[in-house]
Formats: sequence, structure tokens, C-alpha cells
Amino acid sequence: MSNGFIVMGTIWKVDNQAFIKDSESEPKYKVLAGYIEAAIVSGELLDQQKLPAQRWLADQLNVTHGTVTRAYALAEKRGVVVAKLGAGTYVNSRLLVRDDNQCIDFAASMQPMLGQQNILAQAMHELANDPKALLQMMAYAVEGISRHKQIFSQWLNTKGIDNNPQELIFTQGAQQGIYTVLQVLAQPGDLVVHEQLSYPGLYKAAQAAGLETQGVTLTDEGIDVEKLEDICRENKVKILYITPNMQNPTNVQYSHEVLQKLLVLSKKYDFYIIEDDVNYCPSTQWRRPFQLQAPDRVIYLSSLSKYFAGGLRVGYMLAPTAVQAQIKQHIHGQCWMVSSMNFELACRFIESESYEKNQQLLEKELKYRQQAFIEMLAKFNITPRSGGLNLWLELPDHINMHQLSGSLLAKNVKVRTADVFTASNTQLRSNALRIAIGGPDTRELFERGVVIFSQVLEKLNADTDVVI
Repeated sequence: MSNGFIVMGTIWKVDNQAFIKDSESEPKYKVLAGYIEAAIVSGELLDQQKLPAQRWLADQLNVTHGTVTRAYALAEKRGVVVAKLGAGTYVNSRLLVRDDNQCIDFAASMQPMLGQQNILAQAMHELANDPKALLQMMAYAVEGISRHKQIFSQWLNTKGIDNNPQELIFTQGAQQGIYTVLQVLAQPGDLVVHEQLSYPGLYKAAQAAGLETQGVTLTDEGIDVEKLEDICRENKVKILYITPNMQNPTNVQYSHEVLQKLLVLSKKYDFYIIEDDVNYCPSTQWRRPFQLQAPDRVIYLSSLSKYFAGGLRVGYMLAPTAVQAQIKQHIHGQCWMVSSMNFELACRFIESESYEKNQQLLEKELKYRQQAFIEMLAKFNITPRSGGLNLWLELPDHINMHQLSGSLLAKNVKVRTADVFTASNTQLRSNALRIAIGGPDTRELFERGVVIFSQVLEKLNADTDVVI
């Protein structure tokens, strides 16, 4: 969808040509509502700003007054505007921003709030008016409610993930899935191999399970297969943990060749593979799970955390038939059952049009943010590896990652240094940062962070001492 708003003096107008083009594939009122939401997210429409009068806008677009009325009503339903009786319709963007968002957070890998809370509010409203569903959620359902599994199964099928709803395992977020799989498939003292730079939650889960861990170097195509086999020859590896679709934190995407070699090693040395697909991956880069090629060797973990909201703790798993019963029993032992409320709400929004629109908006916003950072860093001859919610920034020798991080923090900008992603028993050889571009909710706050980042880099370059 195009950016439909343009500024004419102090009056906001819709770009007629863009509106006509976008209306070829979607009802006009939905196009207009999407324009309003996109303009609010980008900061073109400000909080409490009044939208154009409906009749005036209808004349400008050559549409009926009813079309604009429906567009404004849809925008209000999404929670981004509010109608004031006798006064007009006003932007309500405060609902789109977290209270603590004045700290520019490039550290936490999360998506910006682009209306997810409004989608959730609508799902909660629908649930409140569904007594049958409310009663169903209040009863025990040890393996989850069948209706929820059917909905999730159908949703995953639309993404090309073949699955059986009875074999779909729900978890309280993917972190519980990781911990559960480690507990079921390994015993204290067993070895878990992982990417040398990896998700910190893996280390916490392995430590809690009393497992040994060993990192393997990453290449541009994924984990170094030859070094992995060297480890396998000398040790009994029980589990390999990888994030092949969009590696966290480096954004490396595994090649098909590396994945096939990993499958061969898994069979040769008899270890399971955990495929963590939680990290956000743009639709143009996303690939069907590796697990589909080897359902007897690979455990697939994913969640809605990076796509909608981490706080809902909605995770799901596909596991080999041989270990499904053990995994389900272990989850039952931890928390008796996952929260039916969370999955009920998720089921109500994942198939909705609002969710799809939100995902399109998210992808468009992340593309903008990636490009903004790439262009800024190019001035310093630094090229990051971009993808999804993060940028991986390998720094030149004269800029130390801790010095840069500290200088940014002094200006209220947070980032993550590479050592956060290494195990305690690993010698760090990376001088790099992970920049999480989704932290700032508004375009204005994000752009302010980019400016500060540029200023800090410029100062560090200027202050570099020449040692003779």
C-alpha cells in the first residue's frame, strides 16, 4: 500500500493517484483506513490532530460520504482515532506507544507497537461476548483446547507448514519449549552444541538442566559443519540448537547445502536438532521449516513473540512422534496446562484481516528502518547485516563495542554488545553490536535514535588516538 497522505500547508490530504491504484485490489474504505493508520505510525498525523472533515475528504477523493464514514469507523475500531461528538475525529496515537518509550531502546528485539494492542482489544471484546468460549476456557484442558489446535493447524498450513493438529504442542512461549526439549532429550552433563553467537535464553535453559554447552563458529552460510563434525568425533553430542531462518543475533540465513549436511551429521552421530524459528523474518526471506524434511530428527519451535506480542507467551512446537508423549508430560508437570486464555485470544486474531494488515504494516516499517540505518552507517564505511527486527554491526578495530555502547547509553540509547550472545565458557572474538530496530514505537523516536547513533560514531572517529 502506498503512503496515501501528503501535506498541503496545514491541511492533510490523501494522494488521489495512490488511492485510485490501491483501491483496485481492496474496498476504498479499507484503503483509506489503512492510510490513516500508516500516517499515524509514521508520525505524519500527530496525536490529537483532527482528521479532515468527512464531506470535504469525500469530495477530494471523489467517493461517497459513506465511504469516508466507514473508513473513519474502521480506524476507530482499530483504536487509532477517536470520534468526539460534534467536534470531529481525532488521532489517538497514545495507544500506540509504550509508557517507557522515551528511552530509545535498540537493545530489546521486539516489534514496534503498530496497533497490536487494538487488535488484541477487539479480540478481548469479542471473547467477552462469547459465553460458550468463556466457559470452555475456564475448564482444564491438559493438552490444549481442540478448537485452538484446529485453528492454529489451519493457520500454519496456510504458511506452508504441514502439520497434524493432534501433534501440535502448545507452550508458554518458545522459551518453555527450549527448556522442555533439553530436559526430555538430555541428561545432566550431556553436551548441547550451538552457534557460537546464540540466543541467551538457550544458555539459561541449558544451565538449569545441568547440561554442557559448546559453541561452533558461524559462516555466511550457517554453522561451520566441519568444526561441528570435529566436535562430534570427540564427544557425544545429544542436541544441536540452531536458528537457521534468521539467525539471532547475526541475521545469517542458513544455506540449503548446510542444512542438508547437518541432517546427514544428525543421523550419523545420532543427535536431535532444535530448529528455533522465533526470530522475525520478512516474508520475502522466510522459508518453510527445515523440520518438514526430517520430522524424526528435528524439533521445530516458534511463537508469536516477534510477530505480534511477546507478553502473550504463545508458542508452538512440532516434534518427532517418538518424543511427543514425553514432551507433553513434561509441560504438564511444569504448569499443568498452557493458558487457554492466551491461545483463545491468539486464535481470534491470527486469522483476522486486522492481523494481516498489521503484519503488512510491520514489514513496511521495518524495511524503512533498516534502510535508514544502512544509509547512516554507510557514511562511516560500515555495512551491517540486516534482516527482520535486527541489524548486526561488526565494528572496525578502532571502535570498541563497549565504548560505543557506553557512549550511546550516556545519551539514553540502549544497544546489545556481542558478548551478551556468547556462553560463559566461550572466548569472545567478536567486536560487534546487535541493533534492534523495532524498540522505538514511533518513527520520530526511531529517527532521533539514528541521529544520536550517527553523532556518537562521528565523535568516536574524531577522538581516535593514533598510536605510533
